[in-house]
Amino acid sequence: MPTAMQNEAADIQKNWGWFLALGIVMAIGGFSAFLAPFLVSLAVEMIVGIFIGVGGIMMLVQVFKTSNDWNARLTYLILGLFNSFAGAMLFFRPLEGMLALTLVLIVAVFVNGLIRIAVGVMARPEPGSAWVIFGGVVSVLASAYLMARYPEISAVLLGILVGVSLIGEGAGFIRLAYGLKNNVSVAI
Repeated sequence: MPTAMQNEAADIQKNWGWFLALGIVMAIGGFSAFLAPFLVSLAVEMIVGIFIGVGGIMMLVQVFKTSNDWNARLTYLILGLFNSFAGAMLFFRPLEGMLALTLVLIVAVFVNGLIRIAVGVMARPEPGSAWVIFGGVVSVLASAYLMARYPEISAVLLGILVGVSLIGEGAGFIRLAYGLKNNVSVAI
């Protein structure tokens, strides 16, 4: 008698075509993002603004819902006001928001690279530590390149990254569908 997990695995395997379709749609979306990176960057920026703003409003509601002491209420009030303001600024000033989000992204790539270099150096002489260091160096160099192109790169960077991400995710789902159809393991 098959277990519930085996039944679920069989159901997933039967529906491999949906994973294939999802992968194809995501890959097409990714390639489409390359055709209009500015519009995609603008859309990403506005969505981020909406989420931050809604989060701020929820924190402001929490000020009146919480029964905790004044420290908790004051924290919710300050964070709620800040996030509501930041979300509104991103939403109503999208071009400036793209500049800000791009700068945050470049700094994040730089810091990520520095941390990977440090982790790789600490892991030496373990196998693979050189690849960790190499990945960190690539991140630092990429952030330096992007910073040299800032602020002009702000108009398209978010859209390009969304395109790359969608293509990668789409390829992953296409590979998963292939594995499900042929009943083979798909290692990542």
